[in-house]
Amino acid sequence: MVNLDTGAVLPVPKSRTPHTMDGPYTLNACTDDAPLYALALSGAEWAAIDWVRSRGGAGAAVRVSPAVVAADIHTTVTTAKNALARLVRLNVLLKTSPRSQVYQLNPRRFWEGSGDAQVRACRRLDPPAIVPDAKAVAAARKAAAKFAGSAAAEQEPPGPPGAGSTPTIGAGR
Repeated sequence: MVNLDTGAVLPVPKSRTPHTMDGPYTLNACTDDAPLYALALSGAEWAAIDWVRSRGGAGAAVRVSPAVVAADIHTTVTTAKNALARLVRLNVLLKTSPRSQVYQLNPRRFWEGSGDAQVRACRRLDPPAIVPDAKAVAAARKAAAKFAGSAAAEQEPPGPPGAGSTPTIGAGR
């Protein structure tokens, strides 16, 4: 490189130092979708998500056999099928076609690779939002009712002394 004003030769810039985030990385997107903790996922469903992610399902579609998943996550084939089916209903997993056994994690929530590739995948797949199902809504209502009940019990004023249900020692003799 040469400075055009002075004609002096400039040193060549150093090559870029690699950053720790260079290369593939896992993105857990924070979107307007329902958070995963609000979906009341079972252990088998969490294990199925992890199984698909470990096989590359966060960056591309992978072939998933319920029998193989069941053997790897130490559960029955029926439980694995039910877990995969619920994840598809919740839009956490996407199927390439209704009868295929090829799944991909929703790129709006999970992605491994560059951000540009994620944008292209979202445009190509047009992934639906992750939405709670009836089981997740029921679990949220139960938790809210439990929280409301415990909050009401804490706000209840104490009764007069001796009016409690705990008997005193020697009472009634």
